[in-house]
Amino acid sequence: MNYALVQVINLLFQIFSVLILIDILGSWLLAARLNLPSWVYSILGAVHTIVSPILAPFQRLIPSVGGLDFSPMIALLVLSFARQFIVRALLSM
Repeated sequence: MNYALVQVINLLFQIFSVLILIDILGSWLLAARLNLPSWVYSILGAVHTIVSPILAPFQRLIPSVGGLDFSPMIALLVLSFARQFIVRALLSM
């Protein structure tokens, strides 16, 4: 039972990590002002909508330096530690 739950939790954390990376790449694409198809902007907007509640607290705490936003890296680290903590707690049950 716990093993299946651990697998689901790992999958959810991996999906969120990938979405954060897509959001980072998307912000670079938007900043480059490339002439992309509208469906790309729709997907990037949806990803940003999903990811922004996770990144917002980190963006408030960590100011951007020279126009670079380091909050996604911190968020990925915190998500990784949270995943490890939850998985270890479930496996110890």
